[in-house]
Amino acid sequence: MRNIIKNLIAAVILILGITSCKNKFKEEKSFDGYVITGTINGVETGKALITLSDFGNRSPDRKVTVIDSAEIKNGKFQFKGNVAFIDNVNLVINNKFRSSFFLENSNINIALDTIKAERGGVIEAVVKGSQHQNIYENQRVKEDSVRNQPKFGPVLNLRAEMDAAYDSKDEKEIIAYREKVSGLMDLITEQGKEVTEFKYNYAKNNPSSPVATYILGFSYGEGKMSNEELETYYKVFKGEAQKTAMYAYFEKTYNEVLKSLAPGAMAPDFTLNNLEDKPVTLSKVNAKYKLVDFWASWCVPCRASFPHLKELRKKYNKNGFEIIGIGTADQEGKWRTAIEEDQTPWIHVFDAVDAPTGKGKGAYGKVSVTYGVPFLPTTFLIDENNKIILRNPSKEELDAKLKELMGY
Repeated sequence: MRNIIKNLIAAVILILGITSCKNKFKEEKSFDGYVITGTINGVETGKALITLSDFGNRSPDRKVTVIDSAEIKNGKFQFKGNVAFIDNVNLVINNKFRSSFFLENSNINIALDTIKAERGGVIEAVVKGSQHQNIYENQRVKEDSVRNQPKFGPVLNLRAEMDAAYDSKDEKEIIAYREKVSGLMDLITEQGKEVTEFKYNYAKNNPSSPVATYILGFSYGEGKMSNEELETYYKVFKGEAQKTAMYAYFEKTYNEVLKSLAPGAMAPDFTLNNLEDKPVTLSKVNAKYKLVDFWASWCVPCRASFPHLKELRKKYNKNGFEIIGIGTADQEGKWRTAIEEDQTPWIHVFDAVDAPTGKGKGAYGKVSVTYGVPFLPTTFLIDENNKIILRNPSKEELDAKLKELMGY
C-alpha cells in the first residue's frame, strides 16, 4: 500500500512538473514581440535607446521617435517589446555611439565594440537573430562586389585619399587630389551606374520588402533620378515596404519634386534678413522673374555658377529679372566673406538655424527645409506671383527659358 501511495505521489509530481513546463513554454511562446540582448565593449553604464529617424526632415531638430530604452549595466543591456512592422532602426548609446539594424519581433543578439567606432561614433554592430538584417547584410555584400570589381581598382580608395588630403590642409595635396578625381570621372561614372543598376533591380524584384527601400536608399532623389524614374520607383513599393521610414522619405521627395514644389505650384513665401540685417520678403521683391538660389560658402558648384548668373542678371535685370541668394547650412561670417569675395550684386539673405548644432556646415535653415532643399545649389525660377516656372534647371534650361520670357 505504501508503495502504491509513493508511486501515486511521484506520478502527480511528474504530471505537475510536465504541466508546469508546458505552461511556461506556452507563456514564452505566446510572447510575439522582440527580446534584444546586447553587449558593448568600452561602456559600462548609461542608457541605450532604439530610435527611428524621420529621413525626410533635414532640419537640425529632425524628428526622432524613441521606440524603446534600456539601462546599460556592466556593459550589457536588454530590450523587450513589440513592433507593428519591420524597419531599420538606430541603436544609440549614451548619445555618443550609434549603430543600426533591422528590428523585428524575434530574439536578437547585438554586440558592439567602441574600439571599432568610426567618425561620429558609428559602430557596425554584429547582429544575430534578425532575419531582415541578414538579408540586408547579404545584399550589401553583393553590392560591394559590384562596386569593388577589378576594373574599378583605381577609384576604390578615393574616399580615404580625400580625407587625407583635406585633413592635411595642404593646398597642393588638395589640388592634386582634385586633379586625380577629374582624370577618373569616366570610371567613377561607370562604377556609380552599375551600383545604381544593382539597387534598382533589387527594388523591382522585391517590392514588398522593407529591406529593399534601404538598399535603394538615397539613390532615390532629385538629381539622381529623372522625374520619370522618381514616378516609377515611388510606385514600385507596396505592403510592408511602404511602412518604413525610408519609404516616408521617398514619399516626401516624390510630393515635393512632382507636386507641391514642382513647376506650376506656388513657391512658399518667406522673410529673411539681408546683409544689413533688414527683413526681405520674397513676395515683396519687385521683379517679374526671380531666381531663388540656395547656396553656401563651402559649396564649390554653388560659387562656380556665380559668374554665369552675373551675366544673366546684367543682361536681364532691366527687364525685371532678379536673383535672391539664400545662404544656408553655413556660418554667417563665412557667408558674408564669400559674398564679398565673389562680388555678387543681387539680393542676399541668410537662412539661420536656431539650434546651436546648426551653426556649421550641413544643417539647413527653416526656409531651406520648407523648400525641401535636396542639395546645394538648389534653384527655383518663379514669376512675380511666386508661381514656380522651373525647378533646379540646368544652365542651358535656365538660359533658354529666360530668353523665351524676355523675348531676346
